[in-house]
Amino acid sequence: MRAAAKELGLRPREVTDAVRLDHIPTVATGVPWRRSVPRAALDRLLADQGFPELLRGRALMVNATEGAELLGVAPSRFARLARGGLLAPVDFHLNRHRVVVWRYAAAELREFAVRSGELLTGPAPEELRRAVRDGADWRPRRWRRRRTDLLSRQARDGWERAAALAAVLEPPVLAADVPDAAERALLLWLRPPLPGVPPGGSRWDVVAPLLTATDPEEARWYRAELSAALKEARAGAPVAAG
Repeated sequence: MRAAAKELGLRPREVTDAVRLDHIPTVATGVPWRRSVPRAALDRLLADQGFPELLRGRALMVNATEGAELLGVAPSRFARLARGGLLAPVDFHLNRHRVVVWRYAAAELREFAVRSGELLTGPAPEELRRAVRDGADWRPRRWRRRRTDLLSRQARDGWERAAALAAVLEPPVLAADVPDAAERALLLWLRPPLPGVPPGGSRWDVVAPLLTATDPEEARWYRAELSAALKEARAGAPVAAG
């Protein structure tokens, strides 16, 4: 990704954002979950008449404050829409105060304004206000779904796809759904990097809860998807016991 960014004259973060939004195609390498930008894709981007401004616009990310300004709403309304699951963050980072800063695609926010402009003015729907008042926060859930969807598309085979889905399940749940120790070990070894924050360190206690689907309904969806992925993986390349 750094080599691609250098050749495109972009910052590495801009390339990463564009990849996560499917604006730059990538191909698998010989290392699990390590991607590269093919030569043909670089040539196409460099030949585009609107490059690099057009790509930068498509891949622009904003935080909640910037997102509220873009939508022309108060930060409190933006937070309500995001917590209620109407806005899906692309990723997040921690600021120096160990606070989670969610990032959104600016282009998606503009589309939301066109599609659901009635939610930007006047009283918010009572169902949404009640959910947020009761403590609902769909931002981690929407991010997990988005992240695992991308990883599933990038998976080289059924085992990698299964590992992407297994990565958000609690260990006891995973043990129940994958009782074979050799298969579980493979899934853990293939576990993809979910956040951009490296595991461990003094900030991991803030990040770790965002990675796990603890809600029973959400966990059921991942378990069903994992079951299908495992069936595909076992048919293609069974794992030897031990």
